Amino acid sequence: MNSVVRLIGVRQGFGTHQVLTDLDLEVRRGEVLGLLGANGSGKSTLLRIVAGIDTAQSGVVELGGTTDGPLRIGALLDPAWLDDRLTCRQHLVIAHLYAHGRVRRSSVQAALTAVGLSEAERRRVKHLSLGMRQRLALALALVDEPDVLVLDEPLNGLDPDGVLWMRELLRDFASSGRSVLLSSHLMAEMERIATRVVLLADGSLSPLVSGSRMQNAVRLRAESRAEELVRALAAAGADVVVTADSSILVRGMEPARVFHTATSSGAVLSHLVSEAQTLEEQYRDATSNRQR
Repeated sequence: MNSVVRLIGVRQGFGTHQVLTDLDLEVRRGEVLGLLGANGSGKSTLLRIVAGIDTAQSGVVELGGTTDGPLRIGALLDPAWLDDRLTCRQHLVIAHLYAHGRVRRSSVQAALTAVGLSEAERRRVKHLSLGMRQRLALALALVDEPDVLVLDEPLNGLDPDGVLWMRELLRDFASSGRSVLLSSHLMAEMERIATRVVLLADGSLSPLVSGSRMQNAVRLRAESRAEELVRALAAAGADVVVTADSSILVRGMEPARVFHTATSSGAVLSHLVSEAQTLEEQYRDATSNRQR
C-alpha cells in the first residue's frame, strides 16, 4: 500500500509536559487505521496534527498527493463546535458554499440522506442528540469529498443501529481506495472496523493488530522447569508473557516450535493450546509491559 500520510519524528508538548515524543506514523491508502490509548495519552493532539489543525513543534508531516491534486482531509474531532443556533441544513449549506463556492440543493439533500438526517434537516443543533450531532459532523467532514477521514471517537453517542451504519460507511470509504484514521475507546468495535491498530502510550506508537490479521498466540502451562522454558522461548525470539494465573503466553512462534522448545528445555507441559488474542487482550498486555 502507498502512504497517504507520514509523520516522522513528530514532537508536541504543552509547557513542560511532552505529549508526543519522536513519534512516527504511516497511514496507508485503503486502510482503516485505529488509534488506541488512555485518556491524556495524546490521541486528540495527534489527530489534530494529522488534520492540519495544529502544527507540531518539530518533526516532519508528509501528505501524499492524488491524481486530482493535493490530498484532501476531512475531520470529525469534536461535534461540540457545531453552532447550536443553526439547523442541520444550514450547516451543510455553509460548508458547501465554503468548499465549492456554490450550493446545490441536491448535494445538500444527498449529504443529509447519507447520514440519516433527512427528517431532522430543519432541527437546530441544540435540539439534536449526541448521536445526531456525530452524524451531522461526519456529513460536514465528507463535504469536500476527502481522501482521508480523521475521526476522534466517532462512535460516541450512537445507538446500535448507528454503530452498524458507521462501521459499514467507514469500511466502504476505505474499500474505495481512501483512508481512515480514527480513535475509539470501544475496542470490540475497533476490532471489527480497523484493518490495523496502533497503541499510543508514553508519547510513541506501537503496533497492535485486529480482524483477520489477529495475532495468534500459544498458551501453555509447565508442570516443571517453567523458568527455564520461558528463558528458552525468549532466547529463540518469541515474545513471552507469564500471566497472572501462571500460564505462559507465547507470540511470534508456531505451536510445533513451542512444543519442541519445551521438550528440549526439559519442561513437562500440562497444557498447550493455540488461540487468537482479542484486541482487548493485546492492549492489556502491551500496557502492562510498558509499566514494568
